[in-house]
Amino acid sequence: MIEFSHVYKSYNKNYILRDLNFTVNKGEFIFITGPSGAGKTTTLKMLIALEKPTHGAVKFLGTELPDLKQRDIPFLRRKIGFVFQDFKLLPNRTVFQNVALGLEVSGIFGDIIIKNVSEILKAVELYTKKDEFPLSLSGGEQQRVAIARALVQNPQVLLADEPTGNLDEETSLIIIDIIKSFNNKGTTVMLATHDKNLINMGRARVIDITKS
Repeated sequence: MIEFSHVYKSYNKNYILRDLNFTVNKGEFIFITGPSGAGKTTTLKMLIALEKPTHGAVKFLGTELPDLKQRDIPFLRRKIGFVFQDFKLLPNRTVFQNVALGLEVSGIFGDIIIKNVSEILKAVELYTKKDEFPLSLSGGEQQRVAIARALVQNPQVLLADEPTGNLDEETSLIIIDIIKSFNNKGTTVMLATHDKNLINMGRARVIDITKS
């Protein structure tokens, strides 16, 4: 489903990724690990065409992502949900409106939005807070909104960048349980983290990009 083959990435001639090779099969749950600055976020961003490799091949469903035309990138991103490390929620939009944004960008409106957003908010146990604004929520609740927004279009793949980085252990476990529940329904998950405790809790395959 996903393939990185001899991938190198440099910024100003400084390489942060060297000869990265791995594959991810449909339905897998994968941890991407390595110390801060090792290129975990860059690796995930290559899969939604926010970054391109300096050398090497990155494929999704057989498509070479660096070769995608700009007009095709939105269609790629409908298949891949991304949970950013800093949530990237819009403070002037309610929980419901934040989650609905991706559907609106895809040209979906009306009853379908109400149905899909309501269902995903119930799945992450935030439906009762649908009319609240992000700044009134706890860090764990904001992260659940970010997860709901990434999953509302039912993507084939969920990418999560340090989704528990600023959360306590109990809340981190809740977040992992939510992500695993979607993985159990068939969503492929790639989760970047340097937290060994989180990896131990997750009990999934680990790709250490510093050893690839």
